[in-house]
Amino acid sequence: MDGAKFDGKPRIEEAEIASIQWTSSWDAKVKPTPSAPKATRVQKCAEYVSGALRTLGLNLFVYALQHFLGIGLDEIPKKAFRRDRVMAVGRAMIHFLPFIVALVEVTINWRGYYIGANVDGLSYLQFAAKLHEMAMQSSLAVIVFACMRHVVFNGDALPIGAMLSGLHLTQISYLWSMELWGIALSCIPLRRKLGAMTVIVIAVLLASTVGPSSAILMIPSLDYWPAGSTQIWMNTTAADLWPSKLDGSVIPDYCSQAPNVSNVCPSSEWHALSDYLSLAGGILPPSFHGPYSMTPYSVRLTGQGSQRQLIIQHHIYHNQSAPYDRQAAQATTQQGAVADALSATSSLWALALQTSNSPFFDQRDAVQSIVAHNYQPYTLVSCGTDVIQDSTDDRPVAFPIPPGSSPEMLHAADLSDSLLQMLAILHPTLTRAEILDTPGPKSDYRVKWVELPARPFNGSAIGAVVLQPTANTTQGILLCNVAAGWGSSSMNMSSSPAASGTGLAASSIYDPNGTLPQANDYSQRVAESVVTFGYPLFPQRPVNISESWATYLNPTIPTMNTTVINALMNSKLAKEEDATSANIILAGLVANALSRTGLGSQLQGDLRSVFNPTLNASLPDGGYWFSGAGDVFTVDPAVSKDWVRLRVDTAVEGYGFGIDGIATKLTAAVLLLYCTLVVAHLVYAALSGISSTSWDSVAEFLVLAVNSPPSIQVRNTCAGIQQMGVFRLPVRVLTSKDTDGEEDHLGLVFGAVDQVTVGRCRVQENRDYGTMLYDRECPDDESSLEGTCRCRRPTAIRSDGDERGVR
Repeated sequence: MDGAKFDGKPRIEEAEIASIQWTSSWDAKVKPTPSAPKATRVQKCAEYVSGALRTLGLNLFVYALQHFLGIGLDEIPKKAFRRDRVMAVGRAMIHFLPFIVALVEVTINWRGYYIGANVDGLSYLQFAAKLHEMAMQSSLAVIVFACMRHVVFNGDALPIGAMLSGLHLTQISYLWSMELWGIALSCIPLRRKLGAMTVIVIAVLLASTVGPSSAILMIPSLDYWPAGSTQIWMNTTAADLWPSKLDGSVIPDYCSQAPNVSNVCPSSEWHALSDYLSLAGGILPPSFHGPYSMTPYSVRLTGQGSQRQLIIQHHIYHNQSAPYDRQAAQATTQQGAVADALSATSSLWALALQTSNSPFFDQRDAVQSIVAHNYQPYTLVSCGTDVIQDSTDDRPVAFPIPPGSSPEMLHAADLSDSLLQMLAILHPTLTRAEILDTPGPKSDYRVKWVELPARPFNGSAIGAVVLQPTANTTQGILLCNVAAGWGSSSMNMSSSPAASGTGLAASSIYDPNGTLPQANDYSQRVAESVVTFGYPLFPQRPVNISESWATYLNPTIPTMNTTVINALMNSKLAKEEDATSANIILAGLVANALSRTGLGSQLQGDLRSVFNPTLNASLPDGGYWFSGAGDVFTVDPAVSKDWVRLRVDTAVEGYGFGIDGIATKLTAAVLLLYCTLVVAHLVYAALSGISSTSWDSVAEFLVLAVNSPPSIQVRNTCAGIQQMGVFRLPVRVLTSKDTDGEEDHLGLVFGAVDQVTVGRCRVQENRDYGTMLYDRECPDDESSLEGTCRCRRPTAIRSDGDERGVR
């Protein structure tokens, strides 16, 4: 080479040509002939196996397979695209495992599957979810590369960022990279541009979310799972169970004395309020009661077959400017007859576990719930302090405005703010002299019940005047307005095998239409409480109480020579005003009494049962109950047409798979979208038969670029790319003439190319490519580089041995 001069013609040294000759055992079999069928079959089999291994990313095993078969270890010409349905579908089998796992995850969670109280090996599922994520990301890369290769196979152009997009799926930053936005700003046809952008963006988002989605669906969650449902019937009517008018004529006479009252008496378990007041007075020292108002949340009421919670709250209005009594008290409890029926149903469900091999036997808890068409009493009481001077005091009497009512609902002409310390309404007929005539010793707390007319007391159930103990002619009184009603509520009860004794019922407000007032409506309420008032929205069924019925709330206690009201008021909260204690006592008494209406009713119906030979007894049919296929109780339609009918749903706590919750639904949608892409690729592979494993790695694409003709359009990029222009350039993979003069070489061509050249130089299916590019001198006009697919610049051989392209 020393002293050689460049004569304007490209030179290819003989040694250089010799160095690129194939030395493998396939040197003579680049184009197999029918005379070597055995070699062809071996080659075909090796191609299938090698293609499958390459698709799975197991290139190292391809190398081992070739070494084992003695095929040779040197590079040989290869097919860039194959039209072979068997190979195309086989290469698409990389989707099989991640697709099946994703589909199984979605199906199991969609259908729901309960496992049990405990699950072993949860930590292993974390690793399984990670492996599944990696498999799905590889699967998505194959889909993206297939879409990009489809464009290349048709001879169409794509920006260079799209060519390598399958390698960037796990990088969320690719969404704001110049490579991706170069696609959006490129000059390729809009349809192709939108298609490439859509596929890439969806694939990147899926690659980032399929992992967490798989983990959420693969790992069982600890939750409550459906375990059966049935309707129950109670032999009472809705009007008797939740009456709108309460009259004393239906109350037995023996309820007028407290010691031996039964559950059906309004004052039954009045001592629970005494326990409440005693607990409330002992939680904090007396000096803290005022500022902190620490009281228990509830006390228990024991029914015939259940235990209920009497929930009481006071100091519920914290807004100083509100026209309500800031010491007002609210109370609620579950309806006793419904709680007893639910308790009986819970016991029967527990027995049904003995007749079925259901996994529900292995549980942490089991809860029976009544959600719709159930009501329980809610009460709200507000008391104001006043004084009667003597028997000649003829001033009118005013009661606080109906608790929970908006002042705009009332008649302004009836309101008064002078007699009490709060906004009040004058009673149209009651005189103070009538109040002084209330029976009982003046040294005791006494109560006079007053029926309040609907006009102007819109929303009040009854009024109460509590006379405070006095030894003088001046009589202190508490004027109380009692609101009451039936509010729609859910009720639930635990029947866990670990539970013993009578089930404890719990409840919460049920709002099917989302119309109940929020915490800032009408007043500043405690939003999370199950006790709330907001006429006319809640409670939905107001209650009107007669004086004759209310009298049974204050029976005599012969053993103590006193009444219930006096006994409770003497157990009042320490350091609290009488008005606060009266609010709590009256709210609790009325709520407790209302919960006992219809208490004589019972669960009805014939139970669907099966014989258990082990226990030698008929037990509820657990298999039928747990399936939710129908009701386990049957009743005569004619007899039960007016009975109260409720639905009891059962749920067990444990580990399982389910689709409840927004997060789980979103993760299922992510995996379903992935499965949709997989199915689309499988259909494409099966119909077209086109497959390829070319240029799916950085190394392969780099070698393709090195063996491509240089382009002036990508000048100044050898040290990096900083501008968007290069990424906007359309790029094609076209053929070039090799050293044999045939179009057996592939390379990248930047810029616009005429359709005639594209048609002639388009990559062909099932054709081997890979020989060396034929060197010829390009025309002097550099613009001719745009659109050519077969030339490159000649090489100048300098005296120092350095070869540089002539510019």
